[in-house]
Amino acid sequence: MDRASAWVLNFDADEELARPAGYTPRAAVAGRAPELAVRVSALLRPGDVVLSPELPSPLVPPAPPGTPLVGRAWCPTPRALRLLGRAGVALAEAPPLDVLRRVNHRRFCADLGQTLPGARYVASLAELEAAIAEPTPTGHWLLKRPFGFAGRGRRRVARGALLPDARPWAVASLDPASPDSGLQVEPWVERRGDFSLHGHVARGGAVRLGDPCIQRCDANGAYLGAALADEGDLGDGERRGLVEAALEAGQALAGAGYFGPFGIDAFRWEDERGALRWNPRCEINARYTMAWAIGMGSARPDLE
Repeated sequence: MDRASAWVLNFDADEELARPAGYTPRAAVAGRAPELAVRVSALLRPGDVVLSPELPSPLVPPAPPGTPLVGRAWCPTPRALRLLGRAGVALAEAPPLDVLRRVNHRRFCADLGQTLPGARYVASLAELEAAIAEPTPTGHWLLKRPFGFAGRGRRRVARGALLPDARPWAVASLDPASPDSGLQVEPWVERRGDFSLHGHVARGGAVRLGDPCIQRCDANGAYLGAALADEGDLGDGERRGLVEAALEAGQALAGAGYFGPFGIDAFRWEDERGALRWNPRCEINARYTMAWAIGMGSARPDLE
């Protein structure tokens, strides 16, 4: 039988990875923790407990007193590890902070190859202005900071020169004094279906995948819910491309020294001629995700 786990569900991990020194969660993020924790209750097994100031009570019946627990986190950031350490919980092995920052940085995903026409990762204002001067299917571009989740750290801009309301945000994102400066620039497209595929990278580098999920997201890309994709939800080429992209991502994660849960997001989109096209990888999340337990089903290589 698997040992029970003590969890830190630090849904704000991407914000901590962006600025790990002295990080403190924002009140708005902490306030949503109970609601989000209920959505990922499938991660938890009988006997598991949740350790977090934002989640004062276990979401499942706790283990009997004296039962040894294994410490696990949504993402093993320094704050999560401190919470588990203060609770006296034996920690599961986890990748170091520098690896977590590297593989969750959007440049890592970009370096595997851009997947939308005209998309690029830029490091200067001149590169950004040249990128957004190009045409797009909708006349708009989407700018993404290196770390972000639930639609945060993004800005939609019209094709052409940056307007005054967007320029300060872009300049701050491209600060050459920051080690994490840069922006992922991609065309804003009309999505016609959101999907994900989840997996696990073993300590030795083996990649194990779950089953594709169909996701519901709001207009800003924030997660609303997910279910396993039915056979007809994905075309043969889409499913094959999604699996290939997930395997490629998993192998790249292993090569970077990462091990643990991961997921990639994908979507179907409509071009300017009305044709449906497929983006097999728009994000790599090197951590648990909201749909990870749904996609992995009864397979729990993370607990082995």
